[in-house]
Amino acid sequence: MADSTTIDIYNKTGNKDLYLFFDYAEGGTEGVTNFSNMTYLQPWSGPKALDLDKPFSCSFDYLNSGTFWYIITNDEGAATISKYPNTAMGSEDPNWVGGFFELSLLASNPEIYMDVTNVDQVGLFCGIGFADGSTCGYGKTANDMISGIITACGLGEDTKAKKTLTGSDNKTYAKLWGPTLPAVSALYANVYDGYISAITANDTNLTINSDSTEGSNHAGTQLPSLKFTGKFGAPETMPAGSPVSKEDVVLHMTSETCKAIGEPVQIYFTKEGINGGTIMSGSSAGGMYVYPAFEYPDPKDQSKILKGGWASDVSLNWTATGTNAVQNTTCFQAMVSSVGRDIVTAMNMGYIGVTAAKENFVYGNSATYATEANQEKYINKWNRYITSHSDSYGMAYSDAAHQKVQFHPAVGSTITCYIFGQDDPETTSYWSEND
Repeated sequence: MADSTTIDIYNKTGNKDLYLFFDYAEGGTEGVTNFSNMTYLQPWSGPKALDLDKPFSCSFDYLNSGTFWYIITNDEGAATISKYPNTAMGSEDPNWVGGFFELSLLASNPEIYMDVTNVDQVGLFCGIGFADGSTCGYGKTANDMISGIITACGLGEDTKAKKTLTGSDNKTYAKLWGPTLPAVSALYANVYDGYISAITANDTNLTINSDSTEGSNHAGTQLPSLKFTGKFGAPETMPAGSPVSKEDVVLHMTSETCKAIGEPVQIYFTKEGINGGTIMSGSSAGGMYVYPAFEYPDPKDQSKILKGGWASDVSLNWTATGTNAVQNTTCFQAMVSSVGRDIVTAMNMGYIGVTAAKENFVYGNSATYATEANQEKYINKWNRYITSHSDSYGMAYSDAAHQKVQFHPAVGSTITCYIFGQDDPETTSYWSEND
């Protein structure tokens, strides 16, 4: 049993109605004190309220996929929380401003993993201090970060991606929705529709080596890394019985022959699967077609593996669903999804070339990457601004792009977290680069 790890959370916003919300997987979580899964708390409000200068303290022995939210709402948001007290407020709900950090400590791997993220939005900021004196946080206040991103992404100060609300303290709070949210994704993602057209016109050859699933915890037959090659644009032919016409395909990839599967794997992406919005969000509702669908979970019974035929109109991030999603996701699904992940990552970074000199792209081989001008034109500017001014990240698959910052506080130590007002200059003292 691990020594208990403590989190002390300080409310520096000045708003006594700051909510805390905890979300974690029950399985593998042990020894929790002073917080419960999917529960809102207001430690600085109510009959047993803490003084604003006192921390809310909680602890755990093990924690599986923990997310610690801090939220300020208006009257409408407070009513939503009252009506749905065990439900996280949706990212596209305009009636709250907040942020979160993620933390896990598993008995099978006794090391703490912690990060802060702003993939969906920028709102409230935290500063985190560790027992060894190191820190984690942001190099700008929330208000300055919002203004900087608006400029960097060319949104304009009147952008509909910026939402404001009045808190119970009568102060105005703002948040900026990011490119993953469908309501505003077009504001950020139009450039990628142009990128797809440029890659297609250049007839750029793509080579991606899929992840190996040998030794993984996924279901089904473990598979080696497979070499996939392909192009943007319609293929010359499609397999017999294809559920999608070649004219609807915007990207196609074919693997080398795998002994376990017995033939090449072919992946076809339609516009619903690959477009500006899905590139920046890292997934899709559908639009991916796979043949042969070697092994995948039966949608009606996730524990049952189906074999063969087509997997039609599946998500870029093709996984099983439900409480055992990780285990029920097959090695084949994970292998296929890794190809889509690398395409999305490469496009977010502007790596795929659109000139004759860069017409052969190999993911992982920087010598084949596009020019600096190309990378500058197409890089995910939301993510770049966040990663350049904080320990946070702002892009799906940031770990694949080596931009996700992980911290490893000591097991059994105290982690101190400060939630700052949106213009509090103390915010900047917790960015690790300012240590």
